[in-house]
Amino acid sequence: MNLRSRTLCVIFIFASSAIAAEPSPKNAKETAAKPAAITSAEKIRAAAPIKNFRLPTFTVEGFREFMLRAGEAILPTPGQINVREMELTLFTRTAEEQIDAMLAAPSASFFPKDQVARGDESMRLERTDLTVTGASWTYDHKAQKLTITRDAHIILRAPIGDVIK
Repeated sequence: MNLRSRTLCVIFIFASSAIAAEPSPKNAKETAAKPAAITSAEKIRAAAPIKNFRLPTFTVEGFREFMLRAGEAILPTPGQINVREMELTLFTRTAEEQIDAMLAAPSASFFPKDQVARGDESMRLERTDLTVTGASWTYDHKAQKLTITRDAHIILRAPIGDVIK
């Protein structure tokens, strides 16, 4: 089944959990409230593009939450990471550490504090039950929401029953 529309909002619901915080001796109380992805990203500094960039995040229990990978990353500000050849792997957040979905795009901007990725070019999200493609997109990891505003296509690989008669 293919669906096409000018604006599409697809919401994926996963089990919710917080991300582990990295305490800092400087201001442990303030840092304890920050997710690990934020504190890790704020520590990254680079004068040149970073090749084979990796930014893993984990739940409080220590399970994988997601892994941001990129062939190249540029950090224009501490709160933004511009990536090329992006692959965002979303995990089930359980001890089995199974992959729940993969989102890939040729380029994107990632905002660690808000856990939001967005891009103007094409993207592809793969799950066992569906494939979503489109352009001009935003993925909000905290809300588990993918918004596509151009060239949206969805392929469902699940039985839909007697919906069409």
